[in-house]
Amino acid sequence: MRNKTSLKEVELREALRLLYANVSAGSFVSFLVSTSLVFGFEFDSEDQEYTDHKIIWWVLMMVFISLRHLDSVLYQKEVYKNLFSLQQDILRFTVFASMGASIWSAYALYFFPFSSPDELTVTIIVICGMAAGGANLWSAHQFTAVTYALIILGPLAVLLLLSEDSHQHLLGLIGLGFTFVMMLSAHKTSSFTKDAIHLKTQHLQLLRDMEKKVELRTQEIYRLSNIDPLTGLLNRNAFLKELNHMVAVNPSTSLALLFIDLDGFKQINDSMGHEVGDKVIKDTSSRIASLCKGSLLLCRWGGDEFLVVLNYESHEQTHHFAQQIITAVSSPHITKQSQTWIGATIGVALYPEHGTHHDSLIQNADMAMYHQKRVEKGQVGYFNESLRQRLIRERLLSDRLSTAIEENALRLVFQPILESQTGKVTGLEALLRWHLDGEEVAPVEFIPLAEQYGLIKTIGLWVIEQACLQSISLSKGSQPPSVSVNVSVIQLQDHNFASQVQSLLTRLQFDPSLLLIEITESVFATDQKTLLEQIQALQKLNIKISIDDFGTGYSSLSSMQNLGADIIKIDKSFINKIDSTGLSIIKAVMEIAHSMGLRVVAEGVETAEQEKILKDIGAHLLQGYHLCRPLEAEQLTEYLDSSTEQKI
Repeated sequence: MRNKTSLKEVELREALRLLYANVSAGSFVSFLVSTSLVFGFEFDSEDQEYTDHKIIWWVLMMVFISLRHLDSVLYQKEVYKNLFSLQQDILRFTVFASMGASIWSAYALYFFPFSSPDELTVTIIVICGMAAGGANLWSAHQFTAVTYALIILGPLAVLLLLSEDSHQHLLGLIGLGFTFVMMLSAHKTSSFTKDAIHLKTQHLQLLRDMEKKVELRTQEIYRLSNIDPLTGLLNRNAFLKELNHMVAVNPSTSLALLFIDLDGFKQINDSMGHEVGDKVIKDTSSRIASLCKGSLLLCRWGGDEFLVVLNYESHEQTHHFAQQIITAVSSPHITKQSQTWIGATIGVALYPEHGTHHDSLIQNADMAMYHQKRVEKGQVGYFNESLRQRLIRERLLSDRLSTAIEENALRLVFQPILESQTGKVTGLEALLRWHLDGEEVAPVEFIPLAEQYGLIKTIGLWVIEQACLQSISLSKGSQPPSVSVNVSVIQLQDHNFASQVQSLLTRLQFDPSLLLIEITESVFATDQKTLLEQIQALQKLNIKISIDDFGTGYSSLSSMQNLGADIIKIDKSFINKIDSTGLSIIKAVMEIAHSMGLRVVAEGVETAEQEKILKDIGAHLLQGYHLCRPLEAEQLTEYLDSSTEQKI
């Protein structure tokens, strides 16, 4: 119903527009014809009253034309101000049209008795012409057009019909017929005009509907191409466009770009499902958006990553804003199942100090965030040039490390492990070394990179294989020496690790009892179920297990019992303090080991004094620079041959 009413209003407006558009033409014709009628015939000097009345009528017509023009101006103002009152405007126009027709009809009626035959003929022709013209000019409104024809022609036709003069009587019949014809013509013309207006309105409405659909479709395309569907924030493409525009408009501005990465979100997604994860992301985006009021630029950059750009005023202002985001994100998230918690780590890069292009700016903020995550999560990190150099080196090392095996850049060195009382070599610890472009890269630098970039599994199996091969090469027909290999927690988290080691030993025909896997206490901070499954699978193969760096990590006595390790290696930090607090700790560890039936290795023995004390308190095995530095593979044979007695 609303659409029909709206369509009717549009049609009435169009009709009103057409009516008023013809006012000027109608007024001009009325002025021209009325002036010709009044002044076109010679005045009868003997009948001055008749002449005066014609002039009075002409003045009345001029007043009417002026009022008509004033009404037209009033209508144009309404159009300009869009203050339509359609029904009143139509009524006002009809009244004016009827008044005009009445004035013309009055002329014919009043001056008919006094007109000469020529003047009467002209008057009748004029009245008929005005009626025909009105039928066309006012055809936009049927009632006005028909009424106009009736008023202007009807009275004169009736007057002539009532005349006793047969000639005038005939003219009356003709006039009456013409009146009917004009009314019928006005009706048909109005119907045609009404249909034309209706058709035009429909076309306009159809065009508007199409334009509306195009507009909605354009908005939908914009939304799909610029808006993240989950959060309603800008997506990558739209964010980059806005950032580039912001910089292009004001290249001298100072901006801070915040790279926000959520802490702990993956665990929520994995443990509680994507539905909960999506809700957390939406809640997080709303919280960040509530802080980003005004001209701040915000987008969802990736799965759990957000970018914010703000005007940089000071380090304190930026840091305060970043801390507000961390606080807001870290508040509990209420889900159907329970409350969940996440955190946020933020990296900050400044424009133009840290980059003049969006690529470098975002990359540097990402670097700062990533570095901050490794140092301490839930804090704000700032990009600087030293960080860039450190990360460039890290990227270089990670790239080259991926091909280090193929390039023969990796090698093993071996440090002997000796019995404390006899000095016999009981085994060798394989230590990984990397020679890169003339530089020896320290394991403390490249091992974390191997773990971080998913290279540790491949490299770890290579180390086990090379250690076993080296042991076999030293056998000389007898039993090979045992070898110890450090294994990363990431390797132990692989459900296929034990089976891969078994396949490797089978292929090499290496005795599993001669292989000792060393793990650090840090593995106890991870999923112990998977860890114990893999270690027990290794032990079933008769592979021995050693806990390295004991006393510095997360292990407990219950974990030790469940693990069933064979050897404990006391961390060198306690050996270094053996003359003070370290000695009591070493004794306590040895008592625990003895009670659990484990052997103890004291690693990091640097001095003869340390060696003597460790022997005196009953340490089983010793390892360190004082006894023997790590040896290259080709040095091992000479070292082992020089030993007076070996136990392998």
